[in-house]
Amino acid sequence: MTLITETGSGVTGATSYVSLVEAGSHFTALANDDWTSATEGQCEQALIRAALHIDSYLYPGTVLDWDQGLNRPRSGAYDRDGRALTGIPHALRMAALELADIFLRDPAGLDERKIARQKIGSIEVTYEEGRKRMSFVFRLLQQIGARVADSQMIRG
Repeated sequence: MTLITETGSGVTGATSYVSLVEAGSHFTALANDDWTSATEGQCEQALIRAALHIDSYLYPGTVLDWDQGLNRPRSGAYDRDGRALTGIPHALRMAALELADIFLRDPAGLDERKIARQKIGSIEVTYEEGRKRMSFVFRLLQQIGARVADSQMIRG
């Protein structure tokens, strides 16, 4: 899959909120050897997975163009102080970078659960109840109104 970066104008087929060049500059400045030594393909995959994860949340407003590849940019979206959230907000780009780093380091991603029981014959693996590595990233996304979808089903 080719990395197509959202510019803030509703790019058709966009697959990432951050360009490979921007991510490279960011991680070079942080002396992140995992990122700078990774292949271009690995970095692209991590950025695409980050965008997919970010888009799994619900956000206020509506997409600018129904043909755009990602959930941002949006119209009718405001932060807690009443400022319009236009283009690609800084908090979203920082969240995308943090997530991409997580996905690059660990393809399993955000799951920190530990194996509680392991059985070799007939293979059985049981995990402890665990937490997801989302606190910092989700706090960034909450700044732009991210919320988890309500999974309750209502019968009519």
